[in-house]
Amino acid sequence: MKQEIGLVILCLFYSNVVSANGNEKATAEAAVLVKAENVTEAEAAAQSGRIINGFASDIANYPFAISVRRDGQFYCGGTVISASYALTAATPVYPYRNSVQRITLYGGSTSANSGGVLFKVLMIAVHLLFNPNDRVSDYNIAILTVPANAFGGRRNIAPIPLASAEVAIGTKCTVFGWGRTNANLPGPANALRSADMVISSGATCARAWGPLSVQLTSNMICAKGVRGADLCIGDYGNALVCRGKLNGIAFLASPGCDNTRDSVYMRITEYNIRRFIRSQTGV
Repeated sequence: MKQEIGLVILCLFYSNVVSANGNEKATAEAAVLVKAENVTEAEAAAQSGRIINGFASDIANYPFAISVRRDGQFYCGGTVISASYALTAATPVYPYRNSVQRITLYGGSTSANSGGVLFKVLMIAVHLLFNPNDRVSDYNIAILTVPANAFGGRRNIAPIPLASAEVAIGTKCTVFGWGRTNANLPGPANALRSADMVISSGATCARAWGPLSVQLTSNMICAKGVRGADLCIGDYGNALVCRGKLNGIAFLASPGCDNTRDSVYMRITEYNIRRFIRSQTGV
């Protein structure tokens, strides 16, 4: 079987089909579920992976988790970092920079579809070093701006502090989102879920992705799901949280949502990423 990569772009439901050599079509859409159960969707490939050992989570305990909608439908994940800004991955929102009205945010509810508050997105800022033509681009991060202080004072909506220091290999972290619990299901999870992840070494991660010709950089942080947990469709842009702080934004997972490779996140503490966030948001 030829080595191919379904760039599990945690947010894109059905957009970029990625194949690396040609037998399996892989899609660039990975969904990072939460707490022990992740779901990752390789669009072009018929992915059979599913969320394993995931846990239902109450938004009241994780009010930074917010969902991104495209044309009114659940699209991927996001993370509230201040009263006026949220982070997500660049890949899913890049195509809508000039049609920002198609993208909205929905938060304050454990459900991605009801009981919450809808927010208008005023601007999408993508890191200048992000390359939409790369199969796996570095600097895969974007900032979504909502009306001033729109998130402030809302029930079950609050920012998460950004990490200021690296976490050690072996640290147990958690990822949160509404991505599919089974790649074959037609929609997102009914409620917020979380999955436990353990930070892995760059060398281990590089060995896992090397056969698929994916080159990782120091701007990325890798984690392995506990008890087989992995990312899946609809989890692009979800938060990797370690010790109560945001350490990464999800953008890459195994083509089959099967935990065969470490999931990959943009590293919040990386200098150029942190400078980008600060310059756009003041955070």
